[in-house]
Amino acid sequence: MFRKIAAFELRYQLKAPVFWVSLAAFFLLTFGATTIPQIQIGSKGNTFINAPFAIVQVTAIMSIFAMFIVTAFVANVVVRDDETGFGPIIRATGVTKFDYLFGRFLGAWLATMLILAAVPLGILAGSAMPWLDTFKVGPFRPADYLYAYLCVGAPTVLLFAAIFFALATATRSMMATYLGVVAFLILYVAMRQLFKQPQYDHIVALLEPFGIAAIGEVTKYWTGAERNTMLPPLFGIVAENRLVWVGISLLFLALAYRLFGFQSRGAKHERAARTSGSPLVGPAGPLPVPRFDGRS
Repeated sequence: MFRKIAAFELRYQLKAPVFWVSLAAFFLLTFGATTIPQIQIGSKGNTFINAPFAIVQVTAIMSIFAMFIVTAFVANVVVRDDETGFGPIIRATGVTKFDYLFGRFLGAWLATMLILAAVPLGILAGSAMPWLDTFKVGPFRPADYLYAYLCVGAPTVLLFAAIFFALATATRSMMATYLGVVAFLILYVAMRQLFKQPQYDHIVALLEPFGIAAIGEVTKYWTGAERNTMLPPLFGIVAENRLVWVGISLLFLALAYRLFGFQSRGAKHERAARTSGSPLVGPAGPLPVPRFDGRS
């Protein structure tokens, strides 16, 4: 049942217009940043447009913008059934709480990961355009795209999905969830300004949720040749940062499971009425006498 619910949610998200609009926006934005000098994402320096450092940096930055798309998908999972009134029907079936909640979450998260895949695809397609200066295009290295997608983008998207999924589960409100997104961004900017001194670089690299600071600390003194040919090592501060936030993501998912009440509101009100002592009985009186003659 878990796989069926996840597949249903994924099909539902793929049919939504916001999915295709977001997919096109992410692809065109990264494609334009690769092929048009006036469009720039990050500060890649003297590197190839498809250098390992450039691919990783663009993916990390675009994963920040994915925050709003993640919220639109995963928060809607919890709120949608309550708003349409379909939730009590599902809860009356044999579907378990785990299958329902995390099946829906997995389907929405996979839809967001498909949108994030437009970022490396946009860079790959842009670097193959014939009008580009060949001196600015490096060799095609599939591992660079996989590294950026799986090690940089995927943990960040999982973190956002878990946080705002838990927030939507607790509040049952899309408005409150989007306010949480704004508060998260404000807190992130404030913390970066507060800890921008060099003595905090290692702490920021470990605790910064997007992984940008961890990658920046590793590649701070790299030359242009190193940025063109090397990936940030998948050990040390980069791995620690990613593992820390994957663990936090799992904690938020556990919190969402704990906060989600898998029962209908009618059952909740009935239980409250019983505990309050109010009787739940109909009008009293003698039962009607059955008749078995022709009149009945």
